[in-house]
Amino acid sequence: MLKPAKKTSLRGRLALGMKGLALTVQHGAMALGGFSSGTSGHDAAKRSTRRTRGWGPGQGSSASDDLPDIETLRGRSRDLDRNNAIAHGAANTKVNGAIGAGLQLRSVLDSKVLGIDESAVSELQYQIEREWEIFEREADFTGQLHLRDWERVAFRSARISGDVGVARRYRKRPGETYGTRVVLIEADRICNPNRRADTDQIQAGVQLSTDGEVQGYYVTDRHPGDLRSAALKWAFVPRRGATSGMLQFVLAADITRPGQVRGIPLFAPVEEDLKQLGDYSAAEIKAAINDAYLFAFEETAAEGDDDGLPAITTPAGQQSGASDELQLSDLTITSLAPGRKVTVKKPERPNSAFDGFVMAFCKQIGTALDVPYELLMKHFSSSFSASRGALELAYKVSMVEQAWFVRSVLDPVREWQFTEMVASGRFNAPGFFDDPIKRAAWLGREWVGPTRVQINPQVEANADKTDIEMGTKTREQVMTERTGGSFDTKSRQVLHEREVLGVPATPGQPAPNVVRNNDGTDQSPDQDDEDDDNQDEKK
Repeated sequence: MLKPAKKTSLRGRLALGMKGLALTVQHGAMALGGFSSGTSGHDAAKRSTRRTRGWGPGQGSSASDDLPDIETLRGRSRDLDRNNAIAHGAANTKVNGAIGAGLQLRSVLDSKVLGIDESAVSELQYQIEREWEIFEREADFTGQLHLRDWERVAFRSARISGDVGVARRYRKRPGETYGTRVVLIEADRICNPNRRADTDQIQAGVQLSTDGEVQGYYVTDRHPGDLRSAALKWAFVPRRGATSGMLQFVLAADITRPGQVRGIPLFAPVEEDLKQLGDYSAAEIKAAINDAYLFAFEETAAEGDDDGLPAITTPAGQQSGASDELQLSDLTITSLAPGRKVTVKKPERPNSAFDGFVMAFCKQIGTALDVPYELLMKHFSSSFSASRGALELAYKVSMVEQAWFVRSVLDPVREWQFTEMVASGRFNAPGFFDDPIKRAAWLGREWVGPTRVQINPQVEANADKTDIEMGTKTREQVMTERTGGSFDTKSRQVLHEREVLGVPATPGQPAPNVVRNNDGTDQSPDQDDEDDDNQDEKK
C-alpha cells in the first residue's frame, strides 16, 4: 500500500498539477456548454448569438479610444451648433440653465475661523463683493466682455468643443484697478508641438509626468484654422507656478474616465443622429415646398411630324414656353385642342407622420444630452405634473453642471483676484498668505445663478412659506432658488417700504408711529392728537 504523497515530493507535485489541469478542463467545458441544464455568465458577453456576433468593441485606454477621433468630433459638434436647430437649442438650454445671465458672487466668511466679530462680518462681505464687481468689468483680457458674459462663452465652448483653456495673465493700464486678466484658449490651440504623434509624456497637447500628473499644456500662438498662412508657434504653459504653486492654467473639461486628459464634445454620442435628423427635416421641407406648386400634366393624342416623330402642338391663341409646357395663369379658362386633357397632381405634403417620427427621435437625443424632451423642443403639452417633473429634472442637471463650472473655472479665477486684492493692499485679510485654513475661510463663497422656473407661482410660494416656518429653508435660500436678488438689499428695501406705507415691520405688530386702539384697530398720531383736543374742550 502506497503511503500518502507529500506536497513537496515529486509524486505530490505531479498529483497537484494533474488536479489543476482537470479543474481547468472542467471550467472550460462549463463555459462552452453551460453548467448542468442551465446557462451561466452574462448574455451580453456571448458571441454566439445573432445580436452580439458582430459586436466586438476594443478595450483601449481613454487616450486610445478618444484622442484619435477628438478633432473630428470637435469639428462636427461645432458644425451642429451652427447649423442644426435642435443642437443649437440644446446648447442654449444648457447655458441658460447653468449660467443664465452670469453667476453672482456672494461672500460667506467663517467668523469663527477668522476670529471676526459677527457684527463686522456683513460689512467685510459687502466690501469683498464690491471689489469682485470691479474686477468683473476689467477681467477679460480682450476687453470685449463683462466677466458674466465671459462665463457664458467659457461654459458653451467647454461643452461644445469638449474643453476650453483658461489662462492667467497680468496687464494693468492707467485708470484700472486690477491687473489680473483671464484669457480663453479654444480647444484646438492646445495640441502637440509641430503636430507630433502622442507619446506617454505628451498627449493631445497635455504634458504628463511619469506618474500621470498633468504638468502643463502646449498652446499655439493663434488658432490652427486661422486664415493667416504664417507658421504656428508653440509655447509651454505650466499648470502651476513654480514659486507660488498657484494654478496658472486651467483646462475646463468634463472628465468621465480615469487617465482622461481631454474632454469629449457634448454632441459626440448623437452627432450622427442629429445630422441624419437635420437632413431628413431639410428633405421634408424641400418636398413640401415642391408639392405646394401646382403640377399639371397635359395628355395629348400622338401626332406625327414630317419625319414620323411625335409632334407637340400648342392650342390656338396660346404661346408655348421655352420647354413647350402648357402655360396656365391664375383664374383663367384655357381652351384645349381636341384630344387633349389636363391632369392635376394631388398634393401629398406635409407628411402627416413627420411630427411623430421627429418626436420619438428627439426623445432619444434628449436622453443622451440630459435635456428633457419638453425643454429640448421648448414645448410643454403634457400634464402639469409631467411638465413640472421635466423642469425639476432639468434644474438638477443644471445645478450639477453649474457646480462643475464653478469648481473648474470660477473658483480659480476668484482666487487670482482675491490674491491681488490682498497683495495690493486694497483689502486686509490676516492669515491669507500664511494659514491655509484661514485662506479657505477668506475665500468662502456661494455663487448665485439662474432661478428655478415656476409653473404655478402660488403653489411654489406656499411651499416656500411652509419650509420657512418649519425652519427647513431660509428666506435667503428662497430668494436664491426662486425669486432672485440679494437678501440684504431686499430686506432693506422691504423695511423702507413698510415704514413709508405705515405697514408693520413684523406681522401682528403695530407699524411705526401708529397707536393701537382698544378695539384692535390702528390710529395715526394725528387722530390721537384730535382725541386729546376733544378731551380738552370737554374739560
